[in-house]
Amino acid sequence: MSNEEKEDIIDSEKKNENLEDEEEVIDDDKDSPEEGADDEGDEPAKPTETLQDKRARLARQLKQVDKRLGITTEDKPAKASKKSDFDYGEKAYLASLGIKGTAEIELAKKLQKQTGLDLDSLVEDTYFQSKLTEFRELKATSNATPTGSKRSNNSSIDSVEYWIAKKELPPVSEVELRRKVVNARLQKDASRGVFYNS
Repeated sequence: MSNEEKEDIIDSEKKNENLEDEEEVIDDDKDSPEEGADDEGDEPAKPTETLQDKRARLARQLKQVDKRLGITTEDKPAKASKKSDFDYGEKAYLASLGIKGTAEIELAKKLQKQTGLDLDSLVEDTYFQSKLTEFRELKATSNATPTGSKRSNNSSIDSVEYWIAKKELPPVSEVELRRKVVNARLQKDASRGVFYNS
């Protein structure tokens, strides 16, 4: 090492010591008694207020001022433990247990909100298991039922189209429906032409 390098290191160390001394001086100012206080101790010193106490005092004062001015502020919820959506970890946990798809996750979220259980307890809960099984059965049934295909018959038993397509008359107890079916058949036969392709 050269002499210049040594001198630079010594200078930087001195600067660091000076900075530390300045910080100590600043810290000493905080502990000094307030202005106007007597050093002789004639008057007992006031206890210092902690930051939490000061914050609470200021919050009370703010509420009083708001009340005088007629301003109503809604208090923020103290704890935001009830979140509206699962995070990726919770979704991965549900997926590992076979609960997949947005509809099943929404069911889990809804039942968690209703029951107030944590996710581990909810998954093991018999009520949740029965609701999940019921939901899956309904989904399987709705997926198995054809919708809008040519083979599906969308008309109900109470409709005239159903009985015309079946080529039968409704039961005798359904007098009004029987009349409508007969009238519809007569109208259909009257609109038919004499020839087979008309």
